Order: sequence, then structure tokens, then C-alpha cells
Amino acid sequence: MMLPRWTGGSRAARIAAYCHGGWPHPGNAPGGRQSLFPRIRQVVRAAPGRPARYAARRHDGIPCGSLTRASGAQQSPSDPAGVRARDAPRLPRGLPPRLSEGHPVNALLAALPILVTIGLLAAKVRAPCAALAALGTAAALTTTTFHTPVADLRDAQLRMLPMLVELAAILFGGMLLSDLMTRTRAQAALGDRLGGACGSRSRAVLLIVFGVTPFAESLTGFGIGVVVAVPLLRQLGLTPTKAAITGLLGLVTVPWGSLAPGSLVSAELGRVDFQQLGVVSALLSAPVFLICGAAALTVAVGPRHALRAAGELLMAAGTLWLTVWAVNTYVGVPLAGVLGGLATLAVLLLASRLEERATGIVHREPVGRALAPYAFLVTGLLIGRAVLAATGIEQGWWTVVAGPAGWLLLTAALTPRLLGAQVSVLPDAIRTTAARWWQVTLTTALFLILGTLLTVTGMSREMAEACAALGPAYLMLAPWIGAVGGFLTGSNTGANAMFAAGQSATAHALGYPALHLVGIQNVSAALASGGSIARVVLAAELASNSPGPQRVSPEDQLKATPHHHLAPTTTTTTALTTADTDPVDTGRVLWTVLTAHAAVFLVLGAVALIWR
Repeated sequence: MMLPRWTGGSRAARIAAYCHGGWPHPGNAPGGRQSLFPRIRQVVRAAPGRPARYAARRHDGIPCGSLTRASGAQQSPSDPAGVRARDAPRLPRGLPPRLSEGHPVNALLAALPILVTIGLLAAKVRAPCAALAALGTAAALTTTTFHTPVADLRDAQLRMLPMLVELAAILFGGMLLSDLMTRTRAQAALGDRLGGACGSRSRAVLLIVFGVTPFAESLTGFGIGVVVAVPLLRQLGLTPTKAAITGLLGLVTVPWGSLAPGSLVSAELGRVDFQQLGVVSALLSAPVFLICGAAALTVAVGPRHALRAAGELLMAAGTLWLTVWAVNTYVGVPLAGVLGGLATLAVLLLASRLEERATGIVHREPVGRALAPYAFLVTGLLIGRAVLAATGIEQGWWTVVAGPAGWLLLTAALTPRLLGAQVSVLPDAIRTTAARWWQVTLTTALFLILGTLLTVTGMSREMAEACAALGPAYLMLAPWIGAVGGFLTGSNTGANAMFAAGQSATAHALGYPALHLVGIQNVSAALASGGSIARVVLAAELASNSPGPQRVSPEDQLKATPHHHLAPTTTTTTALTTADTDPVDTGRVLWTVLTAHAAVFLVLGAVALIWR
């Protein structure tokens, strides 16, 4: 079976399209304002007058606006989501009828895959096994209660494949780059420079959490912020478990990850202005920055030292928050996370420089060459985006080659040369990375398939409708609905494709500003994607294979290679040893991150009740 022609080249377009079960005809899609993703509207909006497999409807006075099955339904002005798909076959008459729409038993059954996942993870079952069990549960429900044509299921999964291939390439390139940076001791040089320049571990942790991670994640997305942050945190002396937790808590600007396609999908499906959504998301990110920053600092340096660094925490979080808000307000949404991370880096490094002048203690480690791979990657990404924009290429595999996947693989291949490696480290690094990469990719793929299945079968809609029936009390649960999507898919775009339209429609039914509720959906889904199983497994793998700071004996210190020398020798394996070889406690990583996120969701729920 041939796949339909892509109608948009961005990841946001592809994810939104497969989540909504079809591809509108490109000639019928309405135009829209210019942006970095000008054709996403062609995918997520309706083709006027065409039949839909999923159409918005109203139930008990509450417009659901999310993926509701209504074969043959026509577009109407009252459609709150504006989501239309291609023609789809009706359900066979021989199938037994489903329970009545909105029935609480339906909602409970729809939540079973999620409950199975959480229960098995709490029992310390491995993530792939938990995902398989949840998939089996969802498949059983599909055949018994949430009847869906096999063709629809097959089409949805096939449309997911290009995005999954791109994701797998990004994960491999990111993990390979991290391994090469470790083998060439470039990571050690950067860690020494950060520790020396910041003057204290607390400030260095804040610089990574609020500067390095937001910058890397906002530029590339897909958890690459964790790939950059975790090895640096290990070089600061954090144990593998603490480094994994702290790195994940640094994923605080995911609404602007990969230049904000997830936020754009949320704006389109929620029928709100893109820039206004960016501003609201920035305002709502204040508790995200404060709570996650405080949790990361507490984990990294302990409660006592974290309390002493409260002033620096407020300075770093405040700088990031003000910059992200200002860029969204006066510049535009896509660059907010990138510029926010850079501004925070500049402020913290400036504070360290002023402190050096006051104390007379100067730390200078040459790290220019150690930064060469990252500089090459950033430059390549900017050039790739500029070339695609200039040529008008918005679809096909060229968007993958010129995007993060292509440039990460190219950067990894050139890293030994960029760092001046004296021995061949690339073959060994590829073998080591491949042995770890397939486990991370398998976990990511399984949960992505699960999220797709919950969307196509209408299970996500059932859960949202059950919560919407609570009336005004729904506002407290709105962040948790977005969090479910982010946790299952590991993607802000995928989570918004699942729930943004329903959140907007429910807000209209409750007389609540749709912009506020869609903003809460956007922020909560983005934050929860940083705590997804796929991200936790990635962080754990990186932390367990990243060395900590070497401890050299006094008699060997004179013989040791200087920190700024990046070329590995035949003793490369010695450089990879670490004084702290404790295994990563994946369960502790997951539940610590989820606890911090839960605190944020409680605050966002309270904000939703107050902010009208």
C-alpha cells in the first residue's frame, strides 16, 4: 500500500497528521500566516466539505473537539477543532455496539493501558516489557470495546514510520557524539572549564540546567539537551543517578524545543493565536523553572547547599523566564528557548567573572577545540534551516537530511577530526553506541506506538471527556491530561495532537479562556515529555556510560595528560574509568522526576482556577 504524499515537511505536520488519522488534500487546505512552518496548517486543518473519520461533536453540552468517530460527518462552523481527515470506511455492521459515548466504564477501560504502564514501572519491571504489556492491553481493548478498522490502525502506524526513522537517527547521532566527546576527553575539558569558571558546583549545575540544556533542546529537540547535559554533570562529580535526574529536570523549555513545532500544532488545533500562546506558555513556565530548578539543585548538591544557592537559583530562573517571555512577546515564538538559554549562560558566566575579579582567583582552561563539535552542529543546523527556507523545500527526505538527524550524524562522523584525535576512535565508538542505542530506540518506539493507538481508537478522547464532565473542577485536572499525552508519547507535538483541541473546546463550554487552557496543555505536555520513559532510559544509558572526574594519584599527577589536551592516546580506556561506578537506579530517576513534575502540575491547576 502506497503512503499518501507528504503535505508538510516538518515533524509537527507529520505527527499531527498521523495522530488525526489522515492527510487532507493539499489543494483544499486554507492558507495561513507565514512562519517557520507555513504548511502545518494544511495538515492540521480541515479540507472544506470533505467527509471525516474523526469529527468534533458535542456530548451532554460539552464540546469535545478531539478525535471523535463520526463517519460521514461534514464540516460545520461549530467545529471547535477544525480537524478533518481523508475518507475512511464505516464500521462493519456485524461488530457489537460500543458502550454509550462518555460512559464512565469507557473512560475506565481507556485508562487501563496507562494504569498498566504505571503499575509495572512501580513494580520495577523493565520499560520495554511495561510498554509491551500496555500495548497488549490497548490491543485487547481495541478488539473488544474500542472497535477500529484494521486499515485505520495500519495507516496510522505506517504514517508514524518516517518520524520514527528520524527519531532513531537523532538518538544514534546524539549518543555517538556523546561517546566520542568522552573518548577524546573533550567532555572532561568542558567539565573542568565549567567547574573552574563557575567557582562552585551549585552555579555550574544551574548553568547546565538553565543554560546548556535549554539551548541544546530548543535548537534540536528530541532530548538532545539531555545528551549534552548528563556527561557534563558527571564531570562535575555527580553520581550517575543524580546526573540523570538533574539532566532530565533541565528539560524546562520543551514548548520551544526544535524551534516550537509542538506549540504551533497546539495553537492550530486549539484555535488560538500562535504568538499569544507563546506568551502565555512563557508566563506559565515560571513555576516550571522554579520548581524544577530547585529540585535539580537539591538533588545535585543537597538541601543545605541548595538553600545557600537560592539567590543564584532565582537569578538563573528569572533570567531564563524574562528572556523567554520577552522574545515571545517582541521577537517571535520559535527562538525563545534558544535565546533564553544563551542569555542565562551569559548572566551566570558574567557573575562568575565579576566574582573572579573580586577574589583575584582566575580559572582559565582552554576549551575552544572542545567546543568545536557543538559549534559545527549549531552552524550546520542554522545553515540547513536557511537553505530549506530559501529553496522552499518543505517535504520529503531532504528535510530529514538538513535537520537535526542529518547534522548530528555528520557532526559525530567528523568529531575525531575536529578534536584532533591521534588514534582511530570512531569504529569502537560506533560499536559501543549501537549496543546501547537499540534499547533506547525500542523503548521510544513502543511508547510512541502506544500513544498512536490510544489516539486512533479514541481512548484518549474517552479519558478527556470523563474529566470534562466534572465541570469547573476540570480545571484542576487539565494539566494532568496534557501530562498523560506527554508521558506516553515523549513528544510535546504528539501530546498536543492528542488533547489540544479537546482542551480548547472544553474551555469554551465552561466559559473559560481557551488561550489559558491551551497554554496549560502546552506547558504540562511539554514538561511531562521530559519525564517520559524514553527520556528516562536515554538519560540512564548516558549517565551509566559517562565517566566522572578522574582522581589522579600525586605520584602520577606529573605524568598525567593536561586537561586541555584532547587527543586520545593508547590509554584511552584509562580516561574512561570513573571513581564512581554505581549503577543508575532507573526507578529512582523516574519517580524523582515525576514527583517534581507533579508539584508543577498542582501549581498549574491552581493557576487555572485563579486565572480567568
